[in-house]
Amino acid sequence: MASSGAVRHRPRLVRGPVTIGEPAAWLEPRLARAEPYRPDTIADGGEVLGLTVRAASVRGLTKRFAGGPRQDDLCLRSVEATETLLIAVADGISGAPRSELGAALAVRYATAAAARQLDAGTLDWVDVFQQAAWGLIEEHRRLTGDPDAGAEQAAAQLATTLVVAAITGSRVQVAAVGDSPALLLAAGRYTALVPEPERADGLIGGAVEALPRSVGGLRTAEGALSSGRGEVLLVCTDGLSLPLAGGEGEVGRLLARELRHPPDIIDFARLLDFSRATYDDDRTLVAVWPGDDPD
Repeated sequence: MASSGAVRHRPRLVRGPVTIGEPAAWLEPRLARAEPYRPDTIADGGEVLGLTVRAASVRGLTKRFAGGPRQDDLCLRSVEATETLLIAVADGISGAPRSELGAALAVRYATAAAARQLDAGTLDWVDVFQQAAWGLIEEHRRLTGDPDAGAEQAAAQLATTLVVAAITGSRVQVAAVGDSPALLLAAGRYTALVPEPERADGLIGGAVEALPRSVGGLRTAEGALSSGRGEVLLVCTDGLSLPLAGGEGEVGRLLARELRHPPDIIDFARLLDFSRATYDDDRTLVAVWPGDDPD
């Protein structure tokens, strides 16, 4: 038995995010002032349909300093009838005051619409994104009490990018509005599945196409996710894709190394919340590994 004068020390946990290069300034985050409630960080993951999934969304340094809400969001949904995993990631446009709500609604409306279509034996991306856009318009009408408000008025308050991926076996189908990308990571290289969006003047939030008014800017693509090639599907917001810089810099090399195998769910979120000077936007990432990994 320890003597009465013995001092017991609590285990010390590592404090702070993973540092890459020159770190960003450290600060104690302010609780987000938002209605409905928006947590600073969300983390999720698990195995489904022979796939391993990790998902996280973290608030950026600017929002943490100001007490603003995380404007990114994500949603995961499995459709058992067609053995399809649906992934939706959205990035609320900073110029729209309620874009965090727009992002949260867009990912949920889109995955619900895609699931209904898959149950019926089809997948119409235009209709999926139209239903998500209509959901934002209806929410704006409810919030303002204006039954005649349209896409322009809703976009001014709720504008958000949206990217949705559907994985069935090794087949990957992707559709996107705005600059939130889907990438394939293999052998340290990042390959975009959908082409970069064209920038246009006059769009909310620095010329980024966004719902609910830019369904016409929908871009689609198909690809394959192979365990034999060690591929990982990454669906993210530009808060991550910009520091990735095509995989040539420190951030890209770190993620390529750490994502060769699925990390623990909490470790995955901590990895996403890395500290690097000048990168202070919200970050959201969903990573998917195929089954039958030879390693």
